[in-house]
Amino acid sequence: MKIWIDGSGALLPGQKGKYCIIFEDSSKIRGTVENATNNEMEYFALLQALRDPRSKGATIFTDSKLLVGQLQDGWKVNAQNLKTIYEECKGLLKSQQAKLVWVPREENLAGKELERQVSR
Repeated sequence: MKIWIDGSGALLPGQKGKYCIIFEDSSKIRGTVENATNNEMEYFALLQALRDPRSKGATIFTDSKLLVGQLQDGWKVNAQNLKTIYEECKGLLKSQQAKLVWVPREENLAGKELERQVSR
């Protein structure tokens, strides 16, 4: 299964962060979170994707170099607000035997969908 994920943080107080997940079967999961940063929303999108049973053995595509760097390449997680969600994602990637792959923004189907949501 191929899965594309993306998240967008709340830029101003009172705004909601948004995330989008698109599965290879064309189904989508979208949601919002109060007062979340862009990096938190990227992680939240990944977490929601990994909690879905279809993520077992999946390849998950993201345009977040931070996610790939921290979860695949051994980058340190310095931001306190990301440490808990990082640990959960790391464990789920392993247990789901899923693979996280960086793609350019223009190849991220979830990013394109999220842009359409935001521009409405």
